[in-house]
Amino acid sequence: MNAFLVKQESFEGPLEMLLDLIEKRKLHVSDVSLAQVADDYVAYVRSLEHFPIEHTAHFILTAATLLLIKSKALLPSLSLTSEEEADIRDLEERLARYQRVRELSLHLKERFGKRFIFPTSERSLGIPVFSPDASVSKPSLLESLRRVLSSIPVKELLPKTVVA
Repeated sequence: MNAFLVKQESFEGPLEMLLDLIEKRKLHVSDVSLAQVADDYVAYVRSLEHFPIEHTAHFILTAATLLLIKSKALLPSLSLTSEEEADIRDLEERLARYQRVRELSLHLKERFGKRFIFPTSERSLGIPVFSPDASVSKPSLLESLRRVLSSIPVKELLPKTVVA
């Protein structure tokens, strides 16, 4: 599957690189049209055969970060309520945790399956719950089944009468 690429006058490349350049102040956020990025992403998703939910979640997270950065750039004198500031701090904390998970996951692919935590030789196969002894055979099971079926009570049919 082809990755989503941002194509604008000031930047062309992956969305993560755009966010990285803006965060490092190598590209100004006002040079990027976030509405155009969102429209391009919607067109990209519609062109795909299968809906990439994990990529879409990542796009929403990145777009929210870009929107927050652009809002702060456009309205530097904006005073925020304590609840809004808490929301921003919460978003920044979640973004920092997400960035840490992304960094750690890069090495996970290389290490996956290389070293086992639990060696296969130590696994127990478990204790069998039912294990018939040597006296159990097909004929003995068939005889037992016949005895059980013959002991089932037979339904009595009583004659019907009509009372006038």
